[in-house]
Amino acid sequence: MNRKLLTVLIGFLSALTVLVAPAAAAQGLTEAEAAAELDQRLASGAVSVCYSVHVQDHNWLGTVCDGEEAGAEWPWDKRIEAVMIGVNGGGAGVCYEAHLQDIGWESQKCNLQQAGTVGQARRLEALKVTGSGVTLCYTARGQGYDWQQVPKCQGGVAGSVGAGRYMSGLKIWVA
Repeated sequence: MNRKLLTVLIGFLSALTVLVAPAAAAQGLTEAEAAAELDQRLASGAVSVCYSVHVQDHNWLGTVCDGEEAGAEWPWDKRIEAVMIGVNGGGAGVCYEAHLQDIGWESQKCNLQQAGTVGQARRLEALKVTGSGVTLCYTARGQGYDWQQVPKCQGGVAGSVGAGRYMSGLKIWVA
């Protein structure tokens, strides 16, 4: 096999590995399983933020923390419909508001409460996150836009409002 063909084949296999990995993770958890996984990840003791998202056709995805990507990656770019967020360490907490399709801004949720809807096929379009005792920053990607280049912090709006676009990815971290 010539070197150029081998290089192309290795590149293809690497890309395939990246595409297959989300499918395994996207099998979905129940809300109770997602909440239990959030609690477990937050028990580490260091100040961190962990979160889980409910995604169209995939249920609750596994918990991610400290800037890891939550959501279904391309080519399974599906809408986020709900989110749960928690912060641990030093008495810190978190509150958040979701902007939802046909509803608008939902009332504020805090510390692992579900924001958004499950079973209603409504897209989560935007999110505001505010840390208590900790500064939290975040970014989103979604329908028609890639990761927002300017992170939002402490109540800024990530995602889109009024454009009818779903959010498909979310990253949150301690600043």
